[in-house]
Amino acid sequence: MILGVPFRSTIRIHCISGRARGVDASQTEEWSETVVLRDGDTRNSAILASGAQTMNGTYKVFGGNRLEGTVTPIPNKNSLMGAIPIVVLAQNGLEILDMPKTHDVAGYLEILESIGVRHRQNGKTTVFDSTGISTHRILSERGRQFRGSFSLAGPLLARFGEAVLPIPGGCKLGYRSIATHVTAFRELGVRAEETGDVVSLSLPRGWGCRHMVWLSEASVTTTINIASFAAGTNAEIEIRNAACEPHVRDVLLLLQKMGARIDGIGSNHLFVGGTDELRHAVFQATPDFVDVAGYCVAAGVTKGRIVVRGGNTNDDMAGILKRLSYFGLDISLDGDDVTIDGERGLEIQAEKFPKAGHELPKLAVAPWPGFPVDVLPVMVTLATKAAGRILFQNWMYESGFDFTRELMYMGADIYICDPQRIIVLEPKTTYTGGVVGSPGIIQGTKAIFLAALADPVETTIHGTEILMRRYPDILETYKKLGAEITAVTD
Repeated sequence: MILGVPFRSTIRIHCISGRARGVDASQTEEWSETVVLRDGDTRNSAILASGAQTMNGTYKVFGGNRLEGTVTPIPNKNSLMGAIPIVVLAQNGLEILDMPKTHDVAGYLEILESIGVRHRQNGKTTVFDSTGISTHRILSERGRQFRGSFSLAGPLLARFGEAVLPIPGGCKLGYRSIATHVTAFRELGVRAEETGDVVSLSLPRGWGCRHMVWLSEASVTTTINIASFAAGTNAEIEIRNAACEPHVRDVLLLLQKMGARIDGIGSNHLFVGGTDELRHAVFQATPDFVDVAGYCVAAGVTKGRIVVRGGNTNDDMAGILKRLSYFGLDISLDGDDVTIDGERGLEIQAEKFPKAGHELPKLAVAPWPGFPVDVLPVMVTLATKAAGRILFQNWMYESGFDFTRELMYMGADIYICDPQRIIVLEPKTTYTGGVVGSPGIIQGTKAIFLAALADPVETTIHGTEILMRRYPDILETYKKLGAEITAVTD
């Protein structure tokens, strides 16, 4: 076992002693000596990245088809993950439109049912009734497995004055603790105790009036958790260093519609004034910009043409589309619709990027409105099919580039500087297919899936079930665009 990945066949050394082929160590801001290993032979389907060993689902992809057609992006997954917990506060009812049947949605519904929330389907609308909630405790096994469960802390605390929740798990994207949440609650005067793998929150007698919290990081889930807590109380809370992503905006607008007073939506500085009786409301998430970016990359790597209906709603995609165009994609807008044409081929326009070193462009993630971390993996796939080279930096997650090992096995030429920086090298990749595994990360698996579509070879991807957490209809959608994909029974 090497670098945590079991290999069966002969290993060859790709890069040694701090220098990659064609890359001078003096041309980057920092450089550390790294040995990157690639499997130069075939692998048995049982010898996969560790993430695939715990995930089900297998796709057999026959690549090389030009993808063409019109699609509608899924609702923003993170908007839904932020809105569903607010059901706890909605004693007058909450309706959510077009809620997809993803694994994460199913997880939330199971947790809510366990504490007494009822729901029914009325066409495309899910109608929630929280009048029967009988407990402030979430201690089910699903709550422990599902990271989103901790977003119920704020609503439960506002409604009952106390909340007891497990410290949850989640996908394998580095170390993501709940420390930002707990610290924020404590700074607001909330009592917080951690006992084993359980967190207990409670409001002291007489708590109220005005409070201010400066978040230790611009965390999406913490911002929503604190804002929903504030919205369900009679207090006024000022939140500094708040996250301002489109999904945060969606949830704040919902709380505002329900009667909370909120100033600063779309910024990093929020003022939330709550009420102990929020009104009935109807919620619809905006389109998922991560899904839209995936279609853009799909058009690029297959030299296809895809129209995404509503893909630029609220101009949310403007910054992402700008970066995509720097890879040579031909992108046009018609109202909220986005058309992506990859026919002319891909080339990294180095002069339009910041530099990591002499003639080495860089794309790094940043809190919104910077480049979103969830879009970075598919950008790596796009870069492998483009002329030129580029450094990618993901400082947010320690294992955010684990998926590149599978791209390298498929034929990509990638130099791993360290766990948070990689360089996609020249020449552009012609993928060779093979048997690969999911890294246990949704967007990393999506990047592998898109790479498998690019060239006329067969790729078997194990562990694809994780895609169902965000993309319940990915197989059917891409097949309608012309992809040749078969779901294989494990």
